[in-house]
Amino acid sequence: IKYSSESLLKIVQEHRDAAYQTRGSTELRVDADIELSEYNLQDYDQEDENEIRNMCKDNFYEDNQIDPTIYPSESESEDSLDIVVSPTDNLAVVGVTGNDTNMLEIYLYNDKNQDWYIHHDIPLRSCPLCVEWLDCSSFGENGCNGNFVAVGTTESFINIWDIDIINCLKPVATLTSNGKDNKPQSGKSSLKGHSDSVLDLSWNRSVRSILASASADHAVIIWDVALSKISNIFSHHLNKAQSLQWHPFEAQLLLTGSSDKTVKLMDCRFQQSAINWNHSDEIEKVIWNPFCPTMFLIGSCDGSVHAFDVRNKDCIFRIDAHDMPITDLSLSYQTEGLLVTSSADGTAKVWDIGVNNKQLITYNYAYQSAV
Repeated sequence: IKYSSESLLKIVQEHRDAAYQTRGSTELRVDADIELSEYNLQDYDQEDENEIRNMCKDNFYEDNQIDPTIYPSESESEDSLDIVVSPTDNLAVVGVTGNDTNMLEIYLYNDKNQDWYIHHDIPLRSCPLCVEWLDCSSFGENGCNGNFVAVGTTESFINIWDIDIINCLKPVATLTSNGKDNKPQSGKSSLKGHSDSVLDLSWNRSVRSILASASADHAVIIWDVALSKISNIFSHHLNKAQSLQWHPFEAQLLLTGSSDKTVKLMDCRFQQSAINWNHSDEIEKVIWNPFCPTMFLIGSCDGSVHAFDVRNKDCIFRIDAHDMPITDLSLSYQTEGLLVTSSADGTAKVWDIGVNNKQLITYNYAYQSAV
């Protein structure tokens, strides 16, 4: 085959252009492959079974505390320590009301570390008037003694709360006329509960399922908290039953004080058994002396404190402690004769009543309202 010079020149030119085009495409493709090679797309659909098996082993733990890949931050560790209640800690329960808010605040106190802070709180439906600690095993897990507080409010029932539970939404029991479910039960007591505010509570430390309550409806009620029902009702006061306390050693003896200006000592085994003391003013508080089982103290509306012996009617001594009504009295179970009084005048005072001349030790006037 013979080609003319013009034909050969044309063929050479066409092959040269084709070669240039092929080289340019190859260079572009090589550059693109270099950029995509780091993503390893050619192995995208290939799975490593060993890697998946290891992930299954590492990711499932019942508790984050045993997961070795999780390390709590320092702040989280400190918060956890604040929640834990150690054997050396003490808890104080305070009823708080104000600004349309009613609650129990549980404070933690540690003498060694000088800690004092609100550990947690429990919202309440109405204003708390009295609180009483108890450890009745009926509410504890597996029959063990728990950490419970009975609360009396401006309403006519009594709620019992478990203060070991944080963010507790409902009480473990409610004491009303017909038991905690508030439904009549056949064969059970039909005694009616309180019809007005619950003003004071006292837990029997000898018979640990028994709780006594005093109310503005004049009644004193004995509750069996294990069954959440009423055991007995006493209506021996003619006005508000303001205060009451079980004897520290004689389980059947209950001391009560009232706005009718009387103090009564009852043997709860008998309905009508009561020893009566008349007073010149309304009774605000009654307490027993744990170091002298025959002595009791009363705080009255005129701000005075009187001591009596159950074996006679005469007053043993009197302290003009405050200028306004007494709101509370407390005798130490550790130090004989150490008395704390509080009043509507905004003061709290510490007294030594174990000496012949009863003397004031110290006082605090840091409150702007009743203590």
